[in-house]
Amino acid sequence: MINQPFIHVNSKGQSLLALFFLLCSLGSCSPDVDVEPFGKRELSSVVDMEWRLHNYDLAGSRFTPSDQITPSNARELHPKWLFQHGVIDGVSNQTTPVMVDGIMYVTDSRGSVYALDAVDGHLLWTYDVTRKLGGGRREGYIFRHRGVAVENGVVYSAAGSFLFALDAKTGEPLSGFGEEGQAPVILDVLHLRDPNIETAISVGYWFTTAPQIYDGVVYLGTTRSESHIAGGYVLAIDGQTGEVLWHFNTVPQDESDQGWEIAGPTWVGGERNGGGIWETPSIDSELGLVYFAVGNPYGNSANRDGMNLFTDSLIALDLETGKLEWYYQQVHHDVWDYDSGNQPVLFDMDVDGQPIKALAQASKNGWLYILDRVTGEPVHPIPEVAVSTETATEGEEPWPTQPIPNKANGERMEPVSPVFPINIPPEQMEQYTLVEQFTPLGPDQIFAPGFGGGSNYAPIAHSPDTGLLYVAAIDSPFRSGRDPMGYFSAYDPKTGELEWRQIFEGYGQAGAVVNAGGVVFVGAGSNTAGYFYAFDALTGEELWKFNTGAGVFSSPAIYVIDGQEYVTVASGGGSRGRRGGDLILTFALPPR
Repeated sequence: MINQPFIHVNSKGQSLLALFFLLCSLGSCSPDVDVEPFGKRELSSVVDMEWRLHNYDLAGSRFTPSDQITPSNARELHPKWLFQHGVIDGVSNQTTPVMVDGIMYVTDSRGSVYALDAVDGHLLWTYDVTRKLGGGRREGYIFRHRGVAVENGVVYSAAGSFLFALDAKTGEPLSGFGEEGQAPVILDVLHLRDPNIETAISVGYWFTTAPQIYDGVVYLGTTRSESHIAGGYVLAIDGQTGEVLWHFNTVPQDESDQGWEIAGPTWVGGERNGGGIWETPSIDSELGLVYFAVGNPYGNSANRDGMNLFTDSLIALDLETGKLEWYYQQVHHDVWDYDSGNQPVLFDMDVDGQPIKALAQASKNGWLYILDRVTGEPVHPIPEVAVSTETATEGEEPWPTQPIPNKANGERMEPVSPVFPINIPPEQMEQYTLVEQFTPLGPDQIFAPGFGGGSNYAPIAHSPDTGLLYVAAIDSPFRSGRDPMGYFSAYDPKTGELEWRQIFEGYGQAGAVVNAGGVVFVGAGSNTAGYFYAFDALTGEELWKFNTGAGVFSSPAIYVIDGQEYVTVASGGGSRGRRGGDLILTFALPPR
């Protein structure tokens, strides 16, 4: 017996019902197994569990103690309810649902917030930011948006170049926060350097990241490198007033910016741009540190000789002051768009009997970096490896080495996606030349990862039960002439060994979530469909998959209400998310 799910269709979402029955006709909404007769289903040992932050906790672990869903019953998962907010604007649906006190909060690509009943999906309230973003380019400019954070009854959404604070129960703007719950936090910082700037958007700054919040302070990073921003700003913001408490520029511009003495000499020439921040930071409250991953430099590489710090780097800042404690650069003098996009995940482990406070983060360059989060030093060797410096770009001075992670035994680590082109069609081989990774850009090259390959904004999940890191990535060589492939891998951080891997069609662009029941969930995006998968967290065996009808470019969440465990994910997006969507799907086990 399979319970029928609740389906919410708003005034703009009339197609959802037809989509659901289409999926059912394809066998996607019911398991192809014999379900035991109706009876009492064993509940989660955790009776109630919320998902308050973008990546579950301050460490970004994406691990939940819930355990109702296990490898033995995951095949029985079915849609509990569906919701469609109605905003389809050509940008993929990247929100991670957040659930607090029985209410789920999701966003569309503009940052508007929708509050839903987490048990049945009914819409409770909406806060529309569309007409509040304006200025600079066009009113209602469309961004990518990855969700909200909730603390002390307040929902925080970083939309456009503003931070919004809303009452979690009613959706009303928080009194005293900015102006009517809207604070122009980036502009406030930009005005310290140039008071004539009219809007942050007009000079290339906005948010794609979901906020992080701790002890009443919101931590955010600004994007977008490709807009020639003069460094990406890290912001600490008072959660009651919207006042910026401190800021840090990822590309120090002059002596007035912290870190200038370190980073200043690493830029030689007229360019000093880029360093946008894609994703949510992580926080270690005991160490008093906040960790950000920083994106690529931008501009003519011949006009920015040097390593170009602190782009393509992991940085640790003091929570209270923003003081730089350490940095680690993953790509020197980047010309391949190898951003460090996803949130660093924090975890503890023992290596050779020694306790390590670790941090892991995977780059678009295809490599997984495991560092000591106290010092920023590699846990396992990361030697500087000589790379080609032969360039076709006049005046360019490529950096002669790049840091390539090794395993504990000194052998090179298996990359998260191929770093040399594979499965290239013969016709492409006839036209272009395969080159090694980190070869300076030139005509007629096929290289991997391509500009859109490696580990994108997909946050890593870590299970203390299995001890494994779960990493999503994309195999998409530049000029490959074929469709991308998704790579989903489990690594043992103690050794750096690859334990298992699943490869599937489409983009492995969004992150995973893993529970104490031993199941890890992840989605895949493609031009024609998007599967949501469940794998055995220890062995990698595929347990279940569901065709959502569109690409899954968002990271899922898990929550528990009255012992019932729910898994929820946003779906909507085709090739690299260029075809938008607006679907939220929530799954659960049927009662017996």
